[in-house]
Amino acid sequence: MNAALKNCQVVNSFWLKLIALVTMTIDHTAAALVCGAWYLPMRCIGRIAFPIYCFLLVEGFFHTENRKKYLLRIFLLFLVSEPFYDLTLNNALPYWWNQNILLTLTIGLGTIWLVDAMDGFLSKVGGELTGRGRSTILWALKLLVCFLGLCLSEVTMADYGCGGILLILSFYFFRQKPVRLSIAVLISLVFFIGFIEIYAMIAMIPILLYNGQRGTLLGGRAMQYAFYLYYPLHIAVLMLIKFALYGLHL
Repeated sequence: MNAALKNCQVVNSFWLKLIALVTMTIDHTAAALVCGAWYLPMRCIGRIAFPIYCFLLVEGFFHTENRKKYLLRIFLLFLVSEPFYDLTLNNALPYWWNQNILLTLTIGLGTIWLVDAMDGFLSKVGGELTGRGRSTILWALKLLVCFLGLCLSEVTMADYGCGGILLILSFYFFRQKPVRLSIAVLISLVFFIGFIEIYAMIAMIPILLYNGQRGTLLGGRAMQYAFYLYYPLHIAVLMLIKFALYGLHL
């Protein structure tokens, strides 16, 4: 099955990011402006974005040259975006009961980084451990880190909560295992976030067709940073449109 799938993998990173960006914009437009009869279809389309961003986060984790800068970049974007997010989607400033998706991605990235570091940590503090004993302790440490990440997402009111972290962990633990990954993604989305997330499974089509390439259109740093900056900028634009149409009501 993997061999057959590999022959069909024609989607590069640029097109994944573009699909996520477009569907996210559709979702946020509906959420911010309440587009009448179009509201629910637009929100359903918008479900596609989050799994793709989680997948790209994990791929970025494995390919980035500097994980510290990668984590810091996402966290700083979260801080910049949060005031616009609160005003646009929650009609309050500040709004403590829901933080934007970049906090979820920050916590998820930190969690998989710590999980990944457990091998090296155990080698330092328990170098004499071998065999089944070492494996048991290693997985206990990894599960503890995952549990702490899940708790942190709930305590901080990060968007999608523990379901979002489970989704990121699914892409980490079942990377390049398409059947197990699809099952884990389905469970994370539907059982831990909500049944409407069944529409998010559409995202698995381009994800499974990903060929591991960045694509020529994503070659320059300017394009890469444009994708990062789009998140706070598009929310700020929606905020201005919303205030122009409906006024400011806090």
